[in-house]
Amino acid sequence: MPRVVHYRVHGLPADRLERVHEQVAALAAAREWRGDAPWLASDRSTGLFEMEFLRHQREVDGEGLSAAGFIKLAGDELDALILTLFVRDLSAEHGVRTVLRDEDNPIAKLRYLEFRHGRLPSGNSLEEMFARRPVIKKVMGQAIMFYPPSHRLNTTTPAGPEEWGYGLHGLRAFAPTLMEAEREALKILRGWRRLGHR
Repeated sequence: MPRVVHYRVHGLPADRLERVHEQVAALAAAREWRGDAPWLASDRSTGLFEMEFLRHQREVDGEGLSAAGFIKLAGDELDALILTLFVRDLSAEHGVRTVLRDEDNPIAKLRYLEFRHGRLPSGNSLEEMFARRPVIKKVMGQAIMFYPPSHRLNTTTPAGPEEWGYGLHGLRAFAPTLMEAEREALKILRGWRRLGHR
């Protein structure tokens, strides 16, 4: 059975729904998702599946639920992490409560996350609770390591406080966001392959 990640947006004013739908569509188009691409059901949705899904979720979560969706993962931990950062950023930008449920996440503390104004209920940032281990993405048999901003590859490598690290084939570098780190790492991997390296 595939791993499914559910996400919810609570208390979003109706006049911001269009903006959030645009943001979800931009996220879905921003990269190649190994599993499902993100989507959203809200009162603006016209598809029968989306309307029924939202109605059912409101029966569970209450009328304060503004929008909801889920994605099925296909073994790519980076898909789940990018979605988590996106849900956090929605909460921060719109000043609302967002929830992410990932019941099969291998890290227990990441199975249920709630954000209010982009922060966890404790007041901590998401980065403060990341496990101090890299996220590994396998592409064409090659492992690419992604390191959250709170993790440093070594003390002599300069990086900004919010930069994501990535490493493959012994190369290490940083990028401003996780998606940019993924994009750059995949470019390096494609170049490495063109040079005949495996």
